[in-house]
Amino acid sequence: MSPGLSKIINIIFYELGWACCVLGAAAGFPLLGAGLASMLVLAHLGLAGDRSAEFRLMFLSVLLGLVIDSSQQALDLFQFKPDGVGLHLPLWVFVIWAQFATLFHFALSWLSTRLLLAGVLGAVGGPLAYGGGIRLGAAEFGSSPLLSLCVLAAVWSLVVPLLAWLSRRIGPREGHYRRLW
Repeated sequence: MSPGLSKIINIIFYELGWACCVLGAAAGFPLLGAGLASMLVLAHLGLAGDRSAEFRLMFLSVLLGLVIDSSQQALDLFQFKPDGVGLHLPLWVFVIWAQFATLFHFALSWLSTRLLLAGVLGAVGGPLAYGGGIRLGAAEFGSSPLLSLCVLAAVWSLVVPLLAWLSRRIGPREGHYRRLW
């Protein structure tokens, strides 16, 4: 499949997965949302030309997300809606982190050599994504929403360049999906 079409499909997978996770959590069906989004992650892995690289980047992203979101939640910057599984973070949060990693060899592959720009985009996009999830009802701000947004901006100004840098070291610079026909 062409790189351009692969990127479009990758963006669609990510956006649908994010919506499944956030809207599922907000509507009281977090496991359904996580399950649907997980199927999109599996579809990504099934189509990816370098499955091993994709899996490694997703694994590292989920570990990073575990540390970051657990810390921020412990600092009362925000609280995710629980999912009933009993983990420290809801399952759908792990899935979103895995999905986010799928972008770096595909739709966001161009950031792998533009780390400063990746930091700026992270500083803006991170708070927007979390704020969107909070406005939709999947989480709540802690006692100081302004502080939460400032910390999110700082954290994501480092997360996006880190994942872009890791993607350059793990697998191809630009991924592609296998042809289905």
